[in-house]
Amino acid sequence: MNLELWEEELDDYFKGQIDLEMLTKIQQELKADLPESYINLMRQRNGFYLKNKYFPTDTPNSWANNSVYVDFLYGIGEGPGLLDNMDIRKEWGIRNKKLLVISSDAPMFICLDYRKRKNPSVIFIDVDQNQEIKLAEDFESFINGLVDYIEEEEISLYDTGLSEREIKEYYNKIDDVIVKGKPSEIDRLFTKILSINNELIRYMVEKMRQHEKPKVQLYLMLYLSACAEGDNKGMIEDDYLLEALNEISNSKNKDAKALAIYSLKELNKRLNLKD
Repeated sequence: MNLELWEEELDDYFKGQIDLEMLTKIQQELKADLPESYINLMRQRNGFYLKNKYFPTDTPNSWANNSVYVDFLYGIGEGPGLLDNMDIRKEWGIRNKKLLVISSDAPMFICLDYRKRKNPSVIFIDVDQNQEIKLAEDFESFINGLVDYIEEEEISLYDTGLSEREIKEYYNKIDDVIVKGKPSEIDRLFTKILSINNELIRYMVEKMRQHEKPKVQLYLMLYLSACAEGDNKGMIEDDYLLEALNEISNSKNKDAKALAIYSLKELNKRLNLKD
């Protein structure tokens, strides 16, 4: 198993080192024997944000047409951790106690599925859509199958467009995550917005551009750099893009700054060709 899976810095999902006594106690509380591959991974780092956040699937779902998103893995512990399962199941109506949530982006969850055997498979469930997708035969196969990027296929789940109410709900989600969310949570919503509606994209770009945390600018730059190279499709006007790139070229995040400087060169090259 590849053990270099996590971000370098410790984060809220890290639950500290585990020992045999803690492991025995928590497995008794969960009423489940955790997979050996999961335990071995948690001995290396007990809960973390993932570097590779996408798992390919042939089944379209509310995240994407050909993948599901996995931001982090719960560690052996609580707040947040595996012991939050009881509260998660109660809140989201997951009645089967043989499903153990190891990552969540409610109403979507990644679970160990103990319903048919002691060595659990890994599944994706969407409570709102009443959808279940089997991802891997076991936890080790799941971890080894994660990738850092998957380009979504040109099969849109949103051909019928969004209703006025749905658009309003997305605006509220954006405002909420910008104020309360971590940079990774902002990026996750932005990635979803990119498949939905140009109006929402432009709104969220402006919010991310103004965000006080430099890392948010880095996530934004991953999109703006593609726009600078011409993969824009009318979503962002060139004048606005030029203004945003000039601003982010002074970012405190060195990676965002470097990407903005590079993107400015690419944008100017493309604009000069137009002239």
